[in-house]
Amino acid sequence: MGEKQKYIGKSFKFEGLFNYRDFFRIMDVWLRDKFFDKYEKRNEEYVKPDGTKTVDIEFTPWKKYTDYYKAVFKIEIMISDMKEVEIEQNGQKVRLNKGKINFKVTGYLIVDYEDRWNKALQYFIRDIFDKFVNRAITKKYHDLLITDCNDFVNTLTSYLNMNAYKLSGGMTT
Repeated sequence: MGEKQKYIGKSFKFEGLFNYRDFFRIMDVWLRDKFFDKYEKRNEEYVKPDGTKTVDIEFTPWKKYTDYYKAVFKIEIMISDMKEVEIEQNGQKVRLNKGKINFKVTGYLIVDYEDRWNKALQYFIRDIFDKFVNRAITKKYHDLLITDCNDFVNTLTSYLNMNAYKLSGGMTT
């Protein structure tokens, strides 16, 4: 595999009411809209004796920019003390989840992901080429990766914050 360059790491924490299915639906829709393919590495759920759940998920969506550049997100989600609650909203009973979300995403740019330049001399030439000749193109994909990562995190935090605002009664529909 080619050279994996870590460029960005973002995280957030959320505690309160949220809809577990909608949270993952928002994530899935965003990834599809941006043409990312998903690979789920880990999805574990533990139920404690008091009825609360702990969910531990790790997946790595990826996207090929070109035959030479590839973006990979490493997404780690830890939901703890999650339990189902029922609240009344606009005169209707709604089932939601209450718990703590720890979310972390790390963005990587993989150069030469098909490993075509794998011998020592070729690797050296590729490195020199990337640093001096191909710098503008590498920077373009680096900036695109950072923009995608920031937009992804902003979309999820906006959903959670807006959902909390609606549930608190600050918004009427």
